[in-house]
Parts: sequence; C-alpha cells; structure tokens
Amino acid sequence: MSADGNMPKPHHGSPTPRRSGAGRLEGFTLIEVVIVVAMIGVLTILAVGKLDRWREAEAVKSAVRRAQAAFSLARSEARRTGNNHIVFFKEDIAGNDLQDEDGNQVPILVLDDGRPGSLNQNCSIDTGETIYPIRLDGGVSWGANDATAKVGIDEGNTAYSSGSTFDDSDGNPVAWVMFRPNGTPRAVNAACTQGPLGTGGGGIYMKSAVRDAAVVLTPLGGTRVFVWGEGTWH
Repeated sequence: MSADGNMPKPHHGSPTPRRSGAGRLEGFTLIEVVIVVAMIGVLTILAVGKLDRWREAEAVKSAVRRAQAAFSLARSEARRTGNNHIVFFKEDIAGNDLQDEDGNQVPILVLDDGRPGSLNQNCSIDTGETIYPIRLDGGVSWGANDATAKVGIDEGNTAYSSGSTFDDSDGNPVAWVMFRPNGTPRAVNAACTQGPLGTGGGGIYMKSAVRDAAVVLTPLGGTRVFVWGEGTWH
C-alpha cells in the first residue's frame, strides 16, 4: 500500500530500456553493435572463400579420378571383349573434338575399336562403334598452374604443361593411348601403328584455380592419382 493509502498499480509489459548515456542502450553501444555485425560479415566472406577454394580443389581431383576411371574401363573392356580400346583426351586421332552420341563435346572418350586386324580396327571413331563419353566438372582445364615438374613415375616424354605426356609410336606428342586385349597399354600413331610393350606409359595433368592434379598410367597398365602441394606431388 502506498503512502496515500492506495494499492500500487500493477506494471504490465517489458520495462523500457534504460539509457546510460547518449546513444547507449543498457549493455551495448550502437558502435559495438555495428562492429559485431561487421565482424560477422567478414567471417562470412572468409568462410565462403574457403568453401569456393575447397570446391575447386575437389573438382580437379574428381576430374583426374574420372580420367583414371577411363583407363580402367578401357583396360577391363579390352580384356573382356578381346577388342582394342583407345582412350582419347581432348581430340580424336584425326584432331577433331570429341563428341558423344548426341554431338555434344566431351573432354574424354573411350572407344571400342574392334578386334585386332578387323576391318574397322583403324583407331578412328567409326559410325556404329561403341563409345564411352566421360564428362568433367566445370572450372577444370588441361595442364598445371603451380607444378614445376611432372610426376616422378611418369614415363611419358611430352611436356606435362600440355595436359598429356603420352607419345605415339613414332615419339610424337599425342593425347591418347591404346589398350590391347591383354590389358596392356600401347603407344599408337595416327596411322594406327602400334608400339611394342612398354610404350604406353604417360600421364594426364589437370588444373583448377587452386590445385594441380594428375593421373599416371604405367607401361603395364597400372594407374595412380597425384595432387601437387608443398612443392611436390603427393
């Protein structure tokens, strides 16, 4: 009860914030709020940048794994069918862009070239032959940005900066390799002349804005993926 004998009136709702100075709410100043918001914005930008770099790094690693899968597919199908299989990168043996069945350009293509010595076993992509187009994620291209040397076990002789260290059976740089029915890779030239056992080794090199990666094919058909970092291939 108040001094005048009346009951105090109940207070409803939240109390009005008390101001402890010009432009200051209890606990925070407007400047402090602005600083916190700005810090959140900066951290968000940094997080998005790291996410973008991670995606670009993963894209190029995914790309070389798909190239590795192309080698594995060609090798297994050559052994299964008894037919020669060729893996093309960037272009076919005549220098044309690689295309899928619908005429869309693709970066990698595996060709079932037929039984050795058969009529259409000519290293060209003929009508009716089985092809396996392989696509890559965006932001990936051939070659390397940061790598200063090719992978140590890469036995190809062409400059890795071109994206392919493979040679043909005459020693000229190419972007393809043949797999024989026994599963071994062989160098082959535009005239479809094959090299002997041991000539099919080489590497495919790809890059994104933040990462270099490679897949190496050994002369006997094994494959291994590498990523460039800290001045060396891992």
